Amino acid sequence: MSRIIIYLLIVPLFISCAGYNLDEINTYQTNLKKEWENPETTPLKEDEKDSFQGIQFFPIDKKYIVNADFTPIENGKTIPFPTSAQKIKHYKEYGKLNFKLNGNLHELTIYQSDPPIEGYENSLFLPFMDETNGDTSYGGGRYLDFEITDIQSNKLRIDFNKAYNPYCAYSKYYNCPIPPANNYLDTEIKAGVSYSE
Repeated sequence: MSRIIIYLLIVPLFISCAGYNLDEINTYQTNLKKEWENPETTPLKEDEKDSFQGIQFFPIDKKYIVNADFTPIENGKTIPFPTSAQKIKHYKEYGKLNFKLNGNLHELTIYQSDPPIEGYENSLFLPFMDETNGDTSYGGGRYLDFEITDIQSNKLRIDFNKAYNPYCAYSKYYNCPIPPANNYLDTEIKAGVSYSE
């Protein structure tokens, strides 16, 4: 009987952790840090390298991995996104993502560059803002990237531990789209890249 009880306790634990790959997240974050810190690969210009303080992250937290319901947007509108350089970039609505996080239901719109960037025709872009912006994360919002093939059976796994800052958080030389108001999450996303002035 005791073995059965132990089995019943352990199985739900394994199920709850399914899809949560700590090594994958650690590798992603480590590679992002290396990209910025390596003089050969960093997006920073020469006059910015000395003052760069490195990439910091919130602690990895599996509660910020959610399986969102994906609803395609047929004939999605092309939306002009203002940028940090006061220019415009265009993105087409691709679908709606609905998920539960921190006890509430949330919705985000995922986009595709319009026109698609050559070589990145299958890429999807998820810009968002949340209640940490300007406090413990970058005030201009954060991004997540996906491929169309990441959508399986109308589900998309969103791992906010992989959220990253736009280049503009660290450099004045880039032109970064600002997340639209409809992609504001009325909650704190304490995951992914953090930021302080």
